[in-house]
Amino acid sequence: MLLFLGMKHLPKILLALTAVALTSLFSVQPAQAFTITLDQVGSNVVATGSGAFNLTGLFFVSPVIGTGSGIFANNGSIFIHGGNGSNYTGFFGPTSFGSGGFVPANIGSGAFVGISSAFATLTVPQGYVSGAALQFS
Repeated sequence: MLLFLGMKHLPKILLALTAVALTSLFSVQPAQAFTITLDQVGSNVVATGSGAFNLTGLFFVSPVIGTGSGIFANNGSIFIHGGNGSNYTGFFGPTSFGSGGFVPANIGSGAFVGISSAFATLTVPQGYVSGAALQFS
């Protein structure tokens, strides 16, 4: 495409590309990736997850004490490996995981992670440091 623009447009294009490259280098990248996977294994459903959360832009709401694991499909809530955690608001996720009410988990291990679209909250382990890796099953 540059071949058809002619040489007189080249300095403007290079200036624009340089501006984009410099902006990329100095801009804050708040996005982090955390993936939760639900798999059917025989007659069981197994949830696994890993990744990190960036808490930038979220607001601490309250501590969570002794919550259990489970999924509330019709309101978009899932809590894995209960325990003590911290709720942050400002999180928006899926509005549902299908139909159905609350189904508790039988067992769990690893980090305590929860999302609730019904309350627009993200739950992370108590004392979680933004960007730290988490894992559960």
